[in-house]
Amino acid sequence: MNPMHHHLIRPIALAALAVGMAVQITAAEAPTPGSVAKTAEARRMTTRKSTYPFRGEVAAVEGKSIVLAKKSGTRPIEFAEDSLIERDGAPIRLADVKPGDYLRGMLQKTDSGGESLVRASAGGKYDKPAARATKATSKQAGAER
Repeated sequence: MNPMHHHLIRPIALAALAVGMAVQITAAEAPTPGSVAKTAEARRMTTRKSTYPFRGEVAAVEGKSIVLAKKSGTRPIEFAEDSLIERDGAPIRLADVKPGDYLRGMLQKTDSGGESLVRASAGGKYDKPAARATKATSKQAGAER
């Protein structure tokens, strides 16, 4: 082999080795697409778990708390300064909530282990929607016309 080739091969080999090591270090530090998705999913699940739905009939309003009636007792819910209650789409005050109102909305755990109202809608309990007509029923209705 030509001695001049030895002088060229060594620097090229060292440069290739350095580039390969840099790529490995960068790849080790960079998140993989799967890990990015898992991280985003974990953040989304944490946010989702911070609030959760509730519904129930108001048994009483005591001070800054709403007490919901349950089959086995009651469920106190704290009313915070940033809590929102609406009736027919318009905000209402805590004093406007009366026993017998039906609330549905979102709650959040408090540091003391209780539950705090995030937002709710007040009104009557909605009835279940009417059952859809089956194909046989709709065919009969069409035959009768």
